[in-house]
Amino acid sequence: MGGNPVVPRQIHDVFINFRGLDTRQKFVSHLYAALTNAGINTYINDQLDKGTVLEPELLAAIEGSRISILVFSKNYTQSSWCLRELERVMYCHTTHGQVVVPIFYDVDPSVVRHQKGAFGKALQSTAKERYLER
Repeated sequence: MGGNPVVPRQIHDVFINFRGLDTRQKFVSHLYAALTNAGINTYINDQLDKGTVLEPELLAAIEGSRISILVFSKNYTQSSWCLRELERVMYCHTTHGQVVVPIFYDVDPSVVRHQKGAFGKALQSTAKERYLER
């Protein structure tokens, strides 16, 4: 029983992390339909109430997915909810090799990578608020 991390049981093939106001109707609904029509078990958070902590069902969906798709958009970083999900996705990527696929919807990849402009400012502000909540 060495130091190998326990890999969660796979529940979904894909978990989609996105900012609903930006992408739910314009992109994510089409992505979700295409994946499910192809027989890929896909989870999107469209029915859980927004709260201050990640709900157990949502944590299980993230941890139990083989792949996470991160849909970055202009207002993505304004959502502490998105950032909480992102934090958990990256934890799963680091600890048990979950595959992470970034999609840049109406935002330049370099803006996300280097946290520039309004995207970066919103990230700093939301992260600061998140830190103060703890």
